[in-house]
Amino acid sequence: MARYALVLGIAKYDNFTNLPKAVNDAEQIAQLLREQGRFDVQPLPSKLIESENRWQITLDKKLIGKELGQALRIFLLEKAKGAEALIYFAGHGFEAPSLTGEAKGYLATSDCNKDGQNASAFDDLNTLIGKSQLSSLVVLLDCCYAGSLLERSFIKSGFSVFNSKQDYSLITASRAFERAREDAEGGIFTKAILKGLAEDKADKATGEINVNDLMSFISRELKGSGQEAIYMGGGRSIPLVWYPPKKLVVITEVLEECPYRGLEAFDKQHAKFFFGRQKVVNHIQQKLDLAKFVPIIGASGSGKSSVVRAGLIPQLDDSEWQVLEPIKPGFEPLNNLRGAFKQFFQGAKKEKQLKDLIDNEQNGLSAIIENVPDLTKLLLVVDQFEEVFTGGASQQEKQRFIDLLTQVVEITDSRLAVVITMRADFLEPCLQYPSLTHLIQTQAVFMPPLTGVDLKDTIAEPAKLQGHSVEEGLVLKILEDVKQEPGFLPLLEFALTKLWEKRDQEKHQLTLEEYEKLGGLTGALNLHAENVYHYQDYEEESPTTERTQQEKEWIERIFLRLVRTREGEKDTRQRQPKARLLNIAGDDANQQQKLSELLDGEPGLVKGRLLVTGKDEKGEAWIDLAHEALIEGWEQFAQWRQQGRDLRRLSDRLEDTWREWLNKRQDDKYLMQGGLLAEVSDSWQQLQVYLKLPQEDEDFYICRHQRRWADNCQWWS
Repeated sequence: MARYALVLGIAKYDNFTNLPKAVNDAEQIAQLLREQGRFDVQPLPSKLIESENRWQITLDKKLIGKELGQALRIFLLEKAKGAEALIYFAGHGFEAPSLTGEAKGYLATSDCNKDGQNASAFDDLNTLIGKSQLSSLVVLLDCCYAGSLLERSFIKSGFSVFNSKQDYSLITASRAFERAREDAEGGIFTKAILKGLAEDKADKATGEINVNDLMSFISRELKGSGQEAIYMGGGRSIPLVWYPPKKLVVITEVLEECPYRGLEAFDKQHAKFFFGRQKVVNHIQQKLDLAKFVPIIGASGSGKSSVVRAGLIPQLDDSEWQVLEPIKPGFEPLNNLRGAFKQFFQGAKKEKQLKDLIDNEQNGLSAIIENVPDLTKLLLVVDQFEEVFTGGASQQEKQRFIDLLTQVVEITDSRLAVVITMRADFLEPCLQYPSLTHLIQTQAVFMPPLTGVDLKDTIAEPAKLQGHSVEEGLVLKILEDVKQEPGFLPLLEFALTKLWEKRDQEKHQLTLEEYEKLGGLTGALNLHAENVYHYQDYEEESPTTERTQQEKEWIERIFLRLVRTREGEKDTRQRQPKARLLNIAGDDANQQQKLSELLDGEPGLVKGRLLVTGKDEKGEAWIDLAHEALIEGWEQFAQWRQQGRDLRRLSDRLEDTWREWLNKRQDDKYLMQGGLLAEVSDSWQQLQVYLKLPQEDEDFYICRHQRRWADNCQWWS
């Protein structure tokens, strides 16, 4: 596709200070775009260099308002029609009041007055872009008050000038209230552009530098300079320049460590094996440069957690950010939030202060930040944010947790930023919280599907790092299979993990033959889960040691307790304290020990990679599904979930009410009432097998039927 660039550098002014360095800046940009960006460059004001048969920006000429207006009109409406377009401007920008007294932004022309006469108004540029039919547009403005373009004309119009098919990227040298600055060589914004588009910044495999890459670099480069670049972008990340790809070093050493993650998310220590998501990572980092609350929304299995943990966090390690240990909301969101800041509140007195700030202080988040040492920047990551809605927290705790997190955008010059990851099917519950809804609408990064080269890299590059290859036929077969499977990433990672175990040890290769033996993308996970369910020696090629009927019954009950049953078919995982799962075996200590071994012992479900375990802030062990892909990917589990769905939902409601009652200090008003009480009473016998807290639920149920609450519920206090 044709690529056109209009490069403007104005040095001479009748009513402003001359800017000789603007010409040098613009000429360097023009040369770079011409040589490395494959652009047909139109420089203005220009003179012909006859020996080279090209036009060059000149210091000797003026560019008057009429000429600039005509140049912009022809460029946007005629020359670049249907093509990729770029506009660069170096010169004066200024604000002047309109007839209504509102300040308007202008690009200064050589003959303009300071009241805006003969200048090129940002509003007019907005109108021209609205009329144009461009494939894509990049606008780079290195001038004073350039931010007016974004913060006034464009933002107020809601970017209505761009239709959904257009890709756009707009970067300005400063916000509306700042002045773009120069050093001895020229504008520091243009200097940052040139450094960001230099060959050493290019992707080693493709040689490309795109708009996202450039903005990430500019943001870091301008820190401490006295000005801040602003970015607005949409659609694909537009390539700006290309260089010859670097030849990657071929690894001759064959390494045995599996580079794939099965059902587990990639984490910081696995960053070297994490491929295919660099554009998304860059986009998130750009959002962080502009906003203090960034929701990352995607379907189950789209790789949200991995993008943050193995992509964003390691990338921020090379910057001024300090990333706090990521948290999940879990059963007690506020307690887990305290855990994130506990390192800054050491000792009993300080810990009590932190608890009070989180539980009671109106502007709790601001008060917490004030007590944190003066670090550069802090990032709080809340992974699996949907647990706020599924973890069983009271409505009051949900509200407080969300209020605290969203307060970050109200804090002037906050050193803290918040990133959350959340499943897209939980957008509806967010609508109950206006502050959260607004931030999702304005700041969210939606996970795009993994396709093309990025998907191939995800499959093949980790193996290459370990001195192995992936058979070309296998790559093609996987690419075909993923088209049939939405949310395929965990299935893909699991299949690749199993293929690594079955790899050709002589050729050091993952093969199509083994992939087909595993049953393809969906079959690998189902086959593995079935082996773990039926056999203690599931790791053997042909397992023979069958589990007992008791073990199988326990496995069914364990897995059903680890999901929250929703309306319809889309259930969600819900981690449980290990101690609570052990009550499946009753009160017998020997039976509980056997169940504990089944959970995380040598032949257990954790080692079998169906479950994961960890410890909460109190040091208590918890158990969770390795990934939600098991909910649909294991056929036996899917069948179990179809049985007793209404009763399991009722059990969840009973537990939620019990928690609410506890949080309200056993206030009688929060005991079971009305319809819920009637349902529980009618179904009490059938409900027994589905209760997650059998003793507590029974005591709570009995307590509801007592006539004298204070006397009969003393056991609870």
